[in-house]
Amino acid sequence: MIKLFLNKILLFLAPILLVWMCIEVFYRFVPNNYTQKASEVKKNYDSEVLVLGNSHAFYGINPDDFSMKTYNFSNISQSLYFDELLLKKHLENFPNLKYVVLTVDYFSLSQIDNSSEDIYRKYYYEQYMDLNVPLISKFDPKSYSLSLTRNLEMNVDLIKSWIDEKTLIEGNKKGWARKTGVSSKYNNYETAVDVVAKNEDGLLDFNVNLNRLERISAMCLKRKVKVVMVTMPVTSYYASLVNKLKLEKLYLSCQRIAFNNDSLMYLNLFQDKKFDNNDFYDTDHLNEKGAEKCSKILNQFIAEDSKEL
Repeated sequence: MIKLFLNKILLFLAPILLVWMCIEVFYRFVPNNYTQKASEVKKNYDSEVLVLGNSHAFYGINPDDFSMKTYNFSNISQSLYFDELLLKKHLENFPNLKYVVLTVDYFSLSQIDNSSEDIYRKYYYEQYMDLNVPLISKFDPKSYSLSLTRNLEMNVDLIKSWIDEKTLIEGNKKGWARKTGVSSKYNNYETAVDVVAKNEDGLLDFNVNLNRLERISAMCLKRKVKVVMVTMPVTSYYASLVNKLKLEKLYLSCQRIAFNNDSLMYLNLFQDKKFDNNDFYDTDHLNEKGAEKCSKILNQFIAEDSKEL
């Protein structure tokens, strides 16, 4: 009787275990943005400029438009929390590094650690990029099984995307992910309403991330590396919907920390009139043309500073 019961349990669990194993193999062996970044950064340790940050940098800063050798180490939804961890791991391996670029956007300074965007991504940084992530407990089963980091529907969608696109990798060998040269159907006011609502956390406490910027600056100062904070451009749709008080506090915080620290510089492109809505793929990500424009502006900003050294 017990044997029959156990056999039925095993028969019930067999397809579940098979699906779990297949998804786990997928996560372990299919290359993605994280595995590519972990591999390519080592081939670019001779870079003079290192770009960190979120998707605004991932799609908007092209190393080919820089006069110094540049590597784009940014990624989708990469917060200052992970920028700091990545810099700690790799900084000493860049003998020629002169500048580190950090995106400090509307939501960057108020963003909490272990936000909804980090719920599954933190495991990717740990497993794919060999980071020690303090947010993850050694008793967390997701740390040992990546298939558990997302629900079944999300896992299936990811596999479908891989089948359709034939890859999960967006960035090129220098870390930049190109958006098409035209605007998409998502570049409009209605989409901006949803995007800003998603980005808005309602928080005005910047202390945690300002302290993080100070630590990053101190880390770089030891290597005589300057940090360039850049607030990336957005469409007029996006800009019109943000909390103006929070935006002003962001500007003032970045200006203040740069004024008080010689190794920190700040470039604000949020509503820069050199950009118009045709430079964007969607409401807050630059297309190929916009990325070229942004990258050249940033390169000029760095070049002018380097002349003064």
